Amino acid sequence: MGMKYIEQVKSVMLLLLVLMSFTLTFSSWTYSPNYETIDTPILDISIAEKKTLEDVIKPYRLLFSENDKFTGSTSTQSIERVLGTMKSWEIQMVELVENEVTVQEINRYINAPNRFTLFFTADVPIKTYSSIFPFADHTLPDASFNRLVVDWSDISKDEILVYFINTADKKVYSSTMNNVNKQFFINSIINQAKSFPVYNEIERNENLSLYVSASPEKTVSYTYYLEEIAPEKFKNALFNTPSIVRSNPFGTTAQEYTDDSALMNVDYSSKRISYVDPAAESETSVTPEELIQNTVNFVNEHDGWTDDFRYSRINPITQQVNYQLYYLGLPVFSDDTSTEIIEYWGKNRVYRYIRPYYILDVPLKTIDTQLPSGQIAYEKISEIPEMDSSTIVDIVAGYYLSRDDNQPILSLEPSWYYLVNGSWIRLAPDLLGGDTFGLE
Repeated sequence: MGMKYIEQVKSVMLLLLVLMSFTLTFSSWTYSPNYETIDTPILDISIAEKKTLEDVIKPYRLLFSENDKFTGSTSTQSIERVLGTMKSWEIQMVELVENEVTVQEINRYINAPNRFTLFFTADVPIKTYSSIFPFADHTLPDASFNRLVVDWSDISKDEILVYFINTADKKVYSSTMNNVNKQFFINSIINQAKSFPVYNEIERNENLSLYVSASPEKTVSYTYYLEEIAPEKFKNALFNTPSIVRSNPFGTTAQEYTDDSALMNVDYSSKRISYVDPAAESETSVTPEELIQNTVNFVNEHDGWTDDFRYSRINPITQQVNYQLYYLGLPVFSDDTSTEIIEYWGKNRVYRYIRPYYILDVPLKTIDTQLPSGQIAYEKISEIPEMDSSTIVDIVAGYYLSRDDNQPILSLEPSWYYLVNGSWIRLAPDLLGGDTFGLE
């Protein structure tokens, strides 16, 4: 009996072991561990600051025509005061009034009495400007302008007209302004224009008039310590996975960053970064207003507005937008240093991006100087051998940026520039003789 009982116990234990083995095997087959999801960290890159359309789309000149006299200003403060007043108005329905205007008619739009004109360096889509100024009508034309003329001839009737003029395609759109406080308009805009410098109109046959200062202009030369932004910051901002990006030096003048998909070159001599993502290149295009908004948004993604960069050029065919460096309301140009942000829009993102990686912070030294009048500058330009003055599109005061070869120093020197065939050319200081000088 005892042996039989033992055999029964052994059989039960064996059965239990078999069942346990089966249970463990089944559990191992069906077990699915609850792994914790580990996300790839997204780098929050903030290089400088963000900007709005209003910050980067600004007129470079304000010109008044009143009592057979022109006065004008390039002062950022003066221009923004006028724009601030205009933002309280409401632009009504925008209508096409001239489909093929002549240059003489454009001149008359600008030089007629009781008008002021805002000059823009590049064509501004009216739809884009509706993001800056209040428009009552949201059905706006697919049109651009580079001159905005405000006519207050009928201010006594509380009526102000505005003209959107494109000097390239010769079209003129017009509208009226509502919510205009007549007395405030006179006090804040018209009266301040009386203290602006006098301007001359240079009339030219079959060409747009030029508007230049009649008297010497007080300016300041600046010296800066060359302050750079680490290119690594741009690497972290522009590449999808910065940790896999490889860096290769090219002697002592350049550095290359790549992840086998995109490429970023750093040019130490021009202080320029050039980024390209070939996979993002596209043959499709977006509208000019989308192009401007997209390129502003792209720089905002990494807070990349390091200085006062302003919308200066657009090419809807190549999908290119340029933003020019400005300093105290004047454009900055250079022969050897980058002074522009250039973007090419591609497949839902920028595929090519060129820009400087230095900043203008606090000047080390300032020297009061004086530029000869714009009138004299025009006369000197006209005397240049083989110069056809009819090809001059505009004349502006600007800053010439140069770099010291022996130490990290930048200099900003006031200069006259003239626009010919799409390029700004510096009027050589030696052509001005002794007209440019320091003030004691």
